[in-house]
Amino acid sequence: MKLTWYGHAAFALENSAGTKIILDPYNYPECGGYLPIDEAADLVCISHDNPRYHSDVSAIRPPFELIEALSLVGKSHETHGLHFEAFEVYEDSDGEGPNAMVKFTLDEVTIAHQGDLGHRLEGKALDFLRDVDVLLALAGGPPTLQIDDLMDLIRETRPAIVIPMHYKTPKVNLNLLGVESFVDLCIDEFTVERPEASILTVTASALPTSTTVVVLEHAR
Repeated sequence: MKLTWYGHAAFALENSAGTKIILDPYNYPECGGYLPIDEAADLVCISHDNPRYHSDVSAIRPPFELIEALSLVGKSHETHGLHFEAFEVYEDSDGEGPNAMVKFTLDEVTIAHQGDLGHRLEGKALDFLRDVDVLLALAGGPPTLQIDDLMDLIRETRPAIVIPMHYKTPKVNLNLLGVESFVDLCIDEFTVERPEASILTVTASALPTSTTVVVLEHAR
């Protein structure tokens, strides 16, 4: 499975059969300086309706199937031989801004995207992430998940790989923490790798045996 971080919360994932999924595409220039995602895809999955930062499909080359994760809450969706599930979360602890975490499996590797989660997870919401191999994690703090709550979530669910996203870079116009705020907490507890690349190849047979944080460079 090949994973590419475009920037902000946007990723592409492609399996060995060539099926390509784009997650939470941002808008250029409304998001800031991340350049347009002008690529083809089979599927585009969005966590919620937020065309500035999470759901702009205008630059993606059609045709593609659009999957709205919020519409999958309480059920699942099968397409292109893939199984998608979603869990409703919110942008803050008061229940404002419904959005959805989404997970699916490519080449026997289970991936979860945290959407626009802005509160601590417990109970069934936390259980949703327990079988995840690769967690695409909100690492920029408020207005999304607090960094300490993210650390507790990782300790509890133990994904093999954590890929930080949605943090401050010169390319985004949100007031977020930089990735080092998250990495500094991880160094004494988890393995941290910086491959100096925007693409990561993940295989089920070679997953780390302990949680590894992989800090990618944005592709756009």
